[in-house]
Amino acid sequence: MNRQKDHKGKVTICLVNTYDKLKWHDIHSRNVARAAPLCYYAEFDLCLFNFPFKEDFKDFLLNEVKENTTIGEGGRYIEELIKHGKLTAFEDPNKIKGVFISTTSKPEKSCDLNTISNNIRKGEDTVLFIGLGRRGLPREIRKMTSYELDITGEGISLETCTAIGFIIGRIYEKINL
Repeated sequence: MNRQKDHKGKVTICLVNTYDKLKWHDIHSRNVARAAPLCYYAEFDLCLFNFPFKEDFKDFLLNEVKENTTIGEGGRYIEELIKHGKLTAFEDPNKIKGVFISTTSKPEKSCDLNTISNNIRKGEDTVLFIGLGRRGLPREIRKMTSYELDITGEGISLETCTAIGFIIGRIYEKINL
């Protein structure tokens, strides 16, 4: 993580578990394993919200990803995020610092990618909430965010992992132009 990036504000990608809140499933492992290398490359933080961790989440997560997926070089990028203090897990979103932005294809309090990118370059910490699964972000999360971003700008609904990659890629590109 010694690549020099131009952005000043911290960007946190917050994956919101909308699957089972009591039991860990393979889909949890796969979503985190897919987001980790992207966050590592972009030097974004990765936050896991409302995931069913019953023990130290870092050890648990590494074991689950290594055992249940072939994504992300056996947990290498999760280990890198942990090593650099860029992986967190919370039950209370108020412990996360920054401007809260929901990602959705149907924004009600819309903001555009250029404004978000300019604010990050100026030093504003930003937290982008991405809902896992077909239901998207729960209403209570959307209510607590300041803005909502449709990353396509055209109301196109994306599959979860496609959305994670597209959101991280577009924001990374915009803040490092």
